[in-house]
Amino acid sequence: MRENIEAAIDTVTLADGVALEDNWFAVKALDNTTIAIGEPAYHQRNWSYLISDGDDSLLFDTGSGRRPIAPVVARHGRPCVRAFPSHMHFDHLGNINAFGPVIAADLPMLRAIATDGALTPPEEMFLGASEAVPAPTFEVGCWVAPGETVKVGSRTLQVVHTPGHSPDSVSLWEVERNRFYAADFIYRGALYAQTPGASLPDYLRICEQLLNDLPEQIEIVCAHGQPENGLDDAPILGYGDLLALRDAVAKLLRDKPRTGEVPVNDRMYLLFSVESFLST
Repeated sequence: MRENIEAAIDTVTLADGVALEDNWFAVKALDNTTIAIGEPAYHQRNWSYLISDGDDSLLFDTGSGRRPIAPVVARHGRPCVRAFPSHMHFDHLGNINAFGPVIAADLPMLRAIATDGALTPPEEMFLGASEAVPAPTFEVGCWVAPGETVKVGSRTLQVVHTPGHSPDSVSLWEVERNRFYAADFIYRGALYAQTPGASLPDYLRICEQLLNDLPEQIEIVCAHGQPENGLDDAPILGYGDLLALRDAVAKLLRDKPRTGEVPVNDRMYLLFSVESFLST
């Protein structure tokens, strides 16, 4: 495994402004208190976001777990670091027990699997068997419902329920910085709407909601990102990408092909199955 990782990191070319740390993580400052932390040598090319202010930091998603992310967070974060996973898929919960207290989205499906204040996601929600990753058990320090806000020092982030990729997915909207942390709802590369719980009707509904709520100049930062022009960089999309996704999903729901993939635009394509035509 280590030999494969080291070989993979040698094939990565980082964009200007992105630094390699610990021979694994790609680190880029989005502004002076927001750090994007990527894993370009991992095949899913995860990106987590360290949001800081004062003595407080929030890590939105905790990485794939292929390497410990905590040392990078310690170098760039503040004394108090809380973790907030966007959803329960395995590639977003790596390293989760290195941080605390963990914030969890206050959704009925997550409350239903909580026992004595702790969560252990079941395999149909975690999906770790595909890469032989066991599900963690972690304590929840705080539940935050969609529509509520998380404070990070003086910064305010609104929790937005964004099913489509998975029914338990949430995103964060920071109005003051005109930034939407989209997690897996939209990103560069293959959008997964063929996994358990994925729903094209939910994708369409949330696209319409976001297009109505977000300003046209919104900066959308994503949890995955395939290279552009051969360079790995923090994946940032915009309002036009949401429009393209809305139109592609609407066409799929009209045409109802059974399964496959369709282009969204030159940055994205959508994988879907017959089950994804059902609403969650």
